[in-house]
Amino acid sequence: MTADTRQRRKKRLDAQIKACRKCVRPDRLNVPGVTESAPGFGSIDSPVAIVGEALCRACMAKQEPFYGGSGRVLDRCFQRAGVDKTDLFITNSIHCHPPGDRDPYPHEVKNCADWLRAELREIVQPRLVIGVGKFAKASLLLLYPDARELNWPFRVPRLRRLDPPRLTYLLFPPHPYYIMTRAAPIREQYERRLARAIVWGFATAPTGPTE
Repeated sequence: MTADTRQRRKKRLDAQIKACRKCVRPDRLNVPGVTESAPGFGSIDSPVAIVGEALCRACMAKQEPFYGGSGRVLDRCFQRAGVDKTDLFITNSIHCHPPGDRDPYPHEVKNCADWLRAELREIVQPRLVIGVGKFAKASLLLLYPDARELNWPFRVPRLRRLDPPRLTYLLFPPHPYYIMTRAAPIREQYERRLARAIVWGFATAPTGPTE
């Protein structure tokens, strides 16, 4: 898939996500300004993707995952790693804003799974996928049954001789919202470890997406 084809595919996918009306009960999702969706954000060429759970209200309004709040924790990680937020690909396992920031229902996770698959496995094809939150973790484990899960706190893994060159790695750190409330030394360690993972993901990525 050429770069132009991937860009066109992403544009079509964004429109499909914005037009999605799969989730209507018990709450109607993807209502503009109320439970509105936002497609994945950032570079489709990124070797590192970050997947959250669902859009918060501020993220919905900005149309940007991890905007403000816990996003500031990630912003500091990006700064430590020497990358801009737009250099990564950032999305959610649920592309809409569940009312009241409630947990997503199982059918909502299932309905959004195809959008997440198209973003990650068909278009971006990242080397390292970082999932934060239990719903993101569950979605990614289903999406990548053949991936290698890395331990947290992150340490640079030993690359196995028989690992395929396009092997996807999964990392599941605590959600940055939780880290916001921790003491300064815990926040410092989290940001340092996650920044190291991001640097590793960029440094070890194969060149270009698969065909």
